[in-house]
Amino acid sequence: MSTQQGGASPSSGFLERQGIVKYLAWGFVAVILFQTGNGMELGFYSNFLQTSKGLSSGQVAAMTAAYGIVIAIASWFSGALADAWGPRRVMILGFIAWLVFELVFLGGGVSTGTYWVMVVGYALRGFGYPLFCYGFLAWVTMDTPEETLGRGVGWFWFAQSLGMGALAAYIPSFFLISAVGEMGTLWMSFVFVIIGGLIAILFVRRPKEMQTAAETGSAPSLSQTAGGLVRGVTILKTHPKTGVGGIVRIINQCAYFGIPVFFAPWIVSTVGIPQAKWLTIWGTLNLANVFANLAFGYIGDAVGRVRTVAWFGGLGCGISVFLMWWFPHLWGASFGAELFAGILFGIFLAAYVPLSALMPMLAPEQKGSAVAILNLGAGLSNFVGPALVPLAGPLGVGGLMILYAALHVVGGGLTYGLKPSKDGGSNGAGAGGGPKTAPADPKPASA
Repeated sequence: MSTQQGGASPSSGFLERQGIVKYLAWGFVAVILFQTGNGMELGFYSNFLQTSKGLSSGQVAAMTAAYGIVIAIASWFSGALADAWGPRRVMILGFIAWLVFELVFLGGGVSTGTYWVMVVGYALRGFGYPLFCYGFLAWVTMDTPEETLGRGVGWFWFAQSLGMGALAAYIPSFFLISAVGEMGTLWMSFVFVIIGGLIAILFVRRPKEMQTAAETGSAPSLSQTAGGLVRGVTILKTHPKTGVGGIVRIINQCAYFGIPVFFAPWIVSTVGIPQAKWLTIWGTLNLANVFANLAFGYIGDAVGRVRTVAWFGGLGCGISVFLMWWFPHLWGASFGAELFAGILFGIFLAAYVPLSALMPMLAPEQKGSAVAILNLGAGLSNFVGPALVPLAGPLGVGGLMILYAALHVVGGGLTYGLKPSKDGGSNGAGAGGGPKTAPADPKPASA
């Protein structure tokens, strides 16, 4: 159940009218900083590990896939445990896990060149950001009034992508790598994560009168924890549409997480775009995504959440992923052409934002568990995207990019499985949460 009752009335404060609950506002800042540190290696780690540490592309892909598996598990935990533990405790656990296992990855693995330690450290670091960030997303969906939830999750994805995408790409490419080198840049990630984590611990807390027993009591019992995890699975039976939403969420970022593993080395070594320019393309792609995330939160509420995800997200991403591969074949190492295609991809990726508002409304009495399925899909995209990379061997880079594009189109079609039920029941995708729920589509009968 949401701790917020009613919605944002005209007399509500400015933040509340934008979907930002006042006592959660610092959490968005914390997510920006945490994800800046967490995503700092994404644009260059594959090339760095291959050229400086002697790893093969297959070894990097295997390590990234292991990381993705753990992220998938942790992403599911983040929503399933939010009900049992309270989202704040979930975030703190994620913060601690990131610090411990990043130290193992860098200090015990990369610094010594020991591959198996790299794999263990990097994989287990995957518990960090899903528990911290998706735990906060669960908190947003629990406490934000339903009619402003689209805007609230839009602000969450704005914060997440500003950190992990834009700032995490620009800061290394503009000055950190040139100043302290690639290894030094990896160590600098601790600074951002620590500041973000401390902000969350010190400044993000429900008012005392609104805190639940899970937040004010002692550490959750084993039975409470098990119960939360079980509900995160049984919801697929009681509310099967959540499973469809989870599949769409997997497709959402498949290409995004696969491209740095195989496409970035290809665009640099084969096409001939310098790494610094590729990092600029990647950063600009993410910067476009940052502001588009915010816009599509509002657009989804205005024109229909299902339509927005299906047409702008599914079809738009399908076209733009194809163009990222096709343009180099037309114009070679054209920075401008690839930048344009990348910006389109970043914009259309944001059209999946309304999915985060759709999912809790599929099971309004189990929002944490519904978000757990959404988060599981997000985590699995970290695994499925890189796990498809070996197909670049038989299919070629172009064949794999076309496969990613086709998956987006399929996902757009699946989104129509989230249309609201005619009776408005809780198994629908829109107004099933009650009379104050923002509809999944203004005209569900004709959408």
